[in-house]
Parts: sequence; structure tokens; C-alpha cells
Amino acid sequence: MFTGIVERSQIKEVIKNEEGAELKIYSVALLAAVKIGDSVAVDGTCLTVNAIEGDWIGFFASNETLSKTIVSSYQANTSINVELPLKPTDFLGGHYVLGHVDTIGTVTSVEKGEKSWILRLEVPQQFDKYIVYKGSIAINGVSLTVNQVNDGKIELCIIPVTLSKTNLGELIPGKEVNLEFDILAKYTEKLLGVKN
Repeated sequence: MFTGIVERSQIKEVIKNEEGAELKIYSVALLAAVKIGDSVAVDGTCLTVNAIEGDWIGFFASNETLSKTIVSSYQANTSINVELPLKPTDFLGGHYVLGHVDTIGTVTSVEKGEKSWILRLEVPQQFDKYIVYKGSIAINGVSLTVNQVNDGKIELCIIPVTLSKTNLGELIPGKEVNLEFDILAKYTEKLLGVKN
């Protein structure tokens, strides 16, 4: 489980094969804290550490992961967000993020202001029910608050500290992002027996 409070890192290498892809990421900040078998959120996608060497950490992404996330678009030097799992003693600065990406969204516009950026995204219609005004959403693993929601489109305000610590500052119209919706909405739907 994660909180959506991330650090920026970078892809060193991607090696695709029939079963998926081997990822190597630079992450000096994580090297001392992880071991083989640990979970790490990479742009909000929970992946398991399978190699640690020199200045990089390795992961395997299955074809299922590649089909549901932006991991399939990674190449050397791609900027990514990384996060270690939540510890019981940590501050919960964002919201509960599981690292189970629900779908991919598309950036429709980026409005750059002096104090903040307004980011607008298009979300596949079947997921619209999980988005509420002032609710939480994870975009590339970053915990954010929804400013506006309207018929499959959402608007978010990104502050300078978030832009400086994440890859959200590199987003442009047409760029795809990983989306994970608030788990509380999904459990509520299940408990109420809401039909899709």
C-alpha cells in the first residue's frame, strides 16, 4: 500500500520479451531501502524488485501490466515517479494508493500559471462513477484532488512542489497517464451491489 507521495526517477533500460518487459530504473534514493522481493510503485504501478545492481533496481512487468498501464511506453531516459510502500509509522500525506492501476487516461490540456498548473484529463467513461468533486485520484502514482469532474473529463490543480518532485511537469496534451481510483469508491460500489 502506498500514499501517492512520490519521488522522481528515470528509466535506465527496458528489455522487452515474449512474456513482458524487464525494467531497470536509476534510483539512488531507494537503493539503501529496498531488497529483492520488495514492492515499489513505479508511476503508480506496483512492481516487485527482482534485481539490484550498481545504481539501478530491476523489475519485471508482465504482458498484463503492459496492456493496462503506461509501462508499455517506457524507454531509456523516461522520467518516472517512484514510491516505497507505506510503513505503519509513516505519515499518510496523500490517500491510500494500492498500486493497482485501473486504466489509462489522456491529457487534454495543460494550463501553466505562475502559482500552479491546471491539468485536464479524459477518463474512459466506465470509470467516471469513481470520480467525485474534491475526491482523491492517483495519476502516475501521485495523490491528487479532483477540482472538477464533468462527463468523463477531470480537472486538477498541480502546485509547484508537486511539479518539481514528480514527472507531472512533463505532461503535454495527448500524453497518457496511469490512473488509479479511490479504493473506497470501489468497495462502496461492491457493498451496495451496484450494477455496472
